[in-house]
Amino acid sequence: MTSKHPVLDTLEIKVAETNTVFLGLPLIYLMENAGRSVADVVEERLNGDVEGREIIVFAGKGGNAGDGFVAARHLASRGASVEVLLFYPPETISHHDTLFNLKVLRNLDTVKITQVKDPCIKLDFEADVFIDALLGIGFSGRKLRNPVKAGVEMFNHGKARLKVAIDAPTGVNSDTGEAAEPAVKADVTVTMQYMKPGLAKAKEYTGDVVVAKIGIPREARVYAGPGDVKHRIPNKPSTAHKGIGGRVAVIGGSELYTGAPALAGLAALRSGSDLAFIYTGKTSSRVIAGFDPDLIVRACPQDHLTPDCVEVYKEEWKRATSIILGPGLGLHEDTFEAVNAILDMVLEENIPTVLDADALKILGKLGRKLAGNIILTPHRGEAGILLGEKVGPSLDDWISAAREIAGRYGSTVLLKAPVDVGAEPGGRYRLNRVHHQAMSVGGTGDVLTGIIGALLSRGVKGLDAAVTGAYINGRAGLMAVERYGERIVARDLVELIPEVFREAQTKY
Repeated sequence: MTSKHPVLDTLEIKVAETNTVFLGLPLIYLMENAGRSVADVVEERLNGDVEGREIIVFAGKGGNAGDGFVAARHLASRGASVEVLLFYPPETISHHDTLFNLKVLRNLDTVKITQVKDPCIKLDFEADVFIDALLGIGFSGRKLRNPVKAGVEMFNHGKARLKVAIDAPTGVNSDTGEAAEPAVKADVTVTMQYMKPGLAKAKEYTGDVVVAKIGIPREARVYAGPGDVKHRIPNKPSTAHKGIGGRVAVIGGSELYTGAPALAGLAALRSGSDLAFIYTGKTSSRVIAGFDPDLIVRACPQDHLTPDCVEVYKEEWKRATSIILGPGLGLHEDTFEAVNAILDMVLEENIPTVLDADALKILGKLGRKLAGNIILTPHRGEAGILLGEKVGPSLDDWISAAREIAGRYGSTVLLKAPVDVGAEPGGRYRLNRVHHQAMSVGGTGDVLTGIIGALLSRGVKGLDAAVTGAYINGRAGLMAVERYGERIVARDLVELIPEVFREAQTKY
């Protein structure tokens, strides 16, 4: 184990794998590389000679088993005597790539396949090498159940010169290092592409850890994609009740601007929030109330946001699971004072918040430090206001500007550009390149703000919420162009947000 390997938890790995498919690389190629890497490590540990060696693969039914099947094929092709023990009936294997590689093994005379029907009957067998392909990463329970438990006991009690685990020893939580009883005890663990945080804490079970590069592109981690949508955003439980998806408070709108806060609220609802409250000026409240009955509209005492409005609604805002501040707000003198008071409140109450549009211009004048659970969403012009200087034209300029703003204001930043840049105060950044030039139409930024607000209300954090929201917004824009051509409006994106979620769940 060396520090040169990135450390990713199970969630991050799932995101990267799904985004790899989005980039056009089928996971079966990664499985092939993983299995071959295991075979390479086995051969190396046997001093380069596997000819005639007896090797037993303990196989479950998921992707980890598929890696084991590929390793079995490679080792057999190098002259080893390989047996695969199946601890589940083949008809229960639903993983497409795993099933494919099992079918390949069935066509080979050089690999013996044995269905283990009573795994408790033999605990004293031996071979040169045992390979654990039962579960891999993702185990988070305290106990193993049969047939996996029995497979682990067979693995641990049997005699082998070398015991190898694929990705993580079965029964070990790769995120925390906690181990079930029993858990596989290996001499070496071949983990794929990235180091996992729990493996360093479970050396009793992992033995040596080898990180095998299997071809997951760097872009799968850097660029947002459907993996972020599929894996980062929690599904509502079957026991869901009103409010469990979050309560988003949109503070914006004025006598001149009514559409912006409404679009943000509707986008939040389409992104999974249960309730969207619009807090706006007295005149604009009557207009917005007629837009859509799904929006709950609250009127401020004046036609724009003032300190009086803050006093009226402050206690309601404290009950929100996220706040959106800025769309259509206006730049009245007393609005500056009101925004400052709201920032005091969200910092004190630790409420996840999105600042957009006029709120960003006000923040640039205030120049105050915020917090990482506050997301700033400037376009390049607004970024220039926050920095006090014009932002350059290249991706490197945008990355530099986003990181500078994040550090200066202590907040997560999503800099909207031809390639969106999300950055944290610590310097970490991610990108989104999914959108269409037709999205230059007014209101699409308000839709993006609503999506991010909804993700925050659902428990998605900072940078993840920012870049995932940018991908959802951009993909909805692409879908709108596919449906209507380049003459789209922001409301088209709102209506297509559910399609982006559906696509991520069913296509990838």
